[in-house]
Amino acid sequence: MARILIPSPIDIMQIAVLRGAGLQGHECHVAWPEDRLSRALYSKHCKRLHKVPDAGKDPDAYAQAVLNLCREGNYDVVLPTSVNSLEALLPHTEKLSSLTHILMPSQVQFAIGMDKIQTVEMCDQFGFHYPDSVILSAATNIEDIVAKFGFPLVVKHRRNYSGSWGVRCVQSLPELNSAITELSGFTKRLSDLMIQRFIPGTLFDACVVAKDGKIAGIATQARRLMYPISGGVASTLTTIEIPELTQQAIEIVEALHWTGPIQLEFKRDPRDKLFSLIEINPRFWGTTGAWLRAGINFPAMAVSLALHQEVTRAPALPADLRCRYVIGRTPYSLIQLWRAKGFSALRDPIKYSKTWYDFDLSDPLPELWRVYNEISTALRGGRSLSDKTLPVEDIPSYEKY
Repeated sequence: MARILIPSPIDIMQIAVLRGAGLQGHECHVAWPEDRLSRALYSKHCKRLHKVPDAGKDPDAYAQAVLNLCREGNYDVVLPTSVNSLEALLPHTEKLSSLTHILMPSQVQFAIGMDKIQTVEMCDQFGFHYPDSVILSAATNIEDIVAKFGFPLVVKHRRNYSGSWGVRCVQSLPELNSAITELSGFTKRLSDLMIQRFIPGTLFDACVVAKDGKIAGIATQARRLMYPISGGVASTLTTIEIPELTQQAIEIVEALHWTGPIQLEFKRDPRDKLFSLIEINPRFWGTTGAWLRAGINFPAMAVSLALHQEVTRAPALPADLRCRYVIGRTPYSLIQLWRAKGFSALRDPIKYSKTWYDFDLSDPLPELWRVYNEISTALRGGRSLSDKTLPVEDIPSYEKY
């Protein structure tokens, strides 16, 4: 049994990592800035709660607090799960490594994952497919891009913000100009933006834990329904068996010599049937808990790799197993889908051999917190019941991929 510190804010990923490590028998401590609820309201796998500064607001103070915890707590492994936590700790990798074991990407690897322009440059370097892209500058002729790519178009900020915050899908020239103005306002630099050809259809993910490019675990999924429905987090996902997708994910991880958890997002381009890399998430992913409930414990693999232990890769799951997120995501996405495409779009043509859900009755307190948080967010107006970002025919729904 190892002593684990998970120094990241409470969210669906942190809960999954906490559970995964706890189910393996490890003693898990957590650290985050919130203190409005006591540890008793969180997971049964959490043995102790530490309060630390917010990594997003004061990364230096946060990093120093984590280093102090490692000096005082004699932790075997530190597993950050959020982007802000990783960004704050990466400059202190050498100090952290002298105190404990870690499984994090290098700063160069992390930058490739966080910076979409660097992601595209990496694809060019190694010959991986990605959507047709243009990096904006003062000399860019917007009309030429529209004539070449057509609508819809995707405008992206180069920074990999959480979810779809830094991404806009546009259908007209006025919408395109508005999106450019909005997103360039994040940093006041036009060169921080790129425009990509929109690829319709299902979003596929390869979820991986690796060390120095050697993969300990890999699983592939299809986001068969998302919230928002035009492109967002998975509300219904299914396991898939597509050898060429798995192989491309393996080649990318090996090319990057990746260390740590990573999620690679792909779409299959209908013009050439090739998988294009859409985005890299250089951390644990939002569906870590779904795979845990299906029997693949990625957090436990990460702990073992950090401790230099041998890890036997879990066998691939059969295709067409389904996970549904009943807390928040699925109800909202079904309402959006019905409003956008009608009742007929709600019919799912795939027959599943098994369906599981995100609510874990064996560890109910975090789920009650999630229900409370979801209700609070909805009451504050933070959940939309309509999404018409894309033309109706381009909105992914339950069609077979």
